[in-house]
Amino acid sequence: MRSLPVAAGLAVAGLAILGLRIDGTLPLRQGPLFFGLQAASIGGALLGAWAFRWIDGPSAPLWRLVLAVALGWRLAYFPIMVFSGHVASIGEWLLLVSGLPVFVYPSFLVSVAAIHAAAAAAAGLLVHPPRRWLRPAVLPAFLVAAAVSFNQLSDLTLLPDRVISVEAPIPPMESGRSNPYLPALRASGYLPNQRVVLLAAGLTYETIPPSPWATTVKAVLEGLFHARPFGSTQERVLEHYLAYHSAHAQIGCRALADCPPDAP
Repeated sequence: MRSLPVAAGLAVAGLAILGLRIDGTLPLRQGPLFFGLQAASIGGALLGAWAFRWIDGPSAPLWRLVLAVALGWRLAYFPIMVFSGHVASIGEWLLLVSGLPVFVYPSFLVSVAAIHAAAAAAAGLLVHPPRRWLRPAVLPAFLVAAAVSFNQLSDLTLLPDRVISVEAPIPPMESGRSNPYLPALRASGYLPNQRVVLLAAGLTYETIPPSPWATTVKAVLEGLFHARPFGSTQERVLEHYLAYHSAHAQIGCRALADCPPDAP
């Protein structure tokens, strides 16, 4: 286990460097972003599986791998993608108010890896918890993740993300009119698991900071939700990529007015 901190440190450094390269690429290229996200998510999940010290016996390595891939990666992929974007937006705002150089994707990728590692480690508690109360403590989180990741039957796929290329990113949209998610809870046609997604999105909506990149991502997601309020998780993954592409020129800007969307 002594090599675990070394591996974690190297992973963080590598993801931070990759994130800085993605930040500095205009226009945003989907390939590095997609494969960087896969490396961060799968690598983080496997790192978490490495820490399954409470799973013993001859079948322990297999259990670790299965749990890391099935729960720590596949089940948690989209919720972690969304939450890590939120982490990156808060990081952007903190750097802005501190007067420091602004970056987005280093914190995004490191957050993806760290939370996937935590999810994979927590998955081990469902099989062999060192304390009895830990299993019911972590189970609700995986149930919520399942509701978010499998929004419709079409989401029952092997891979959580297949958006290797984005053909035509949409332009930025006007943002901030109102929270589109909580009012949708009163609409008919949503299944219980889909309402979990709406509730989670609605509760985090108001905490998105007014920084340039975050505001533009928020605006695009608002517009796409209004256009497709019953979208599947696969469609929501694509929408997040579209939002990231649309907002990319805003990285490093101190205010929206200082950096137009089509800036080189």
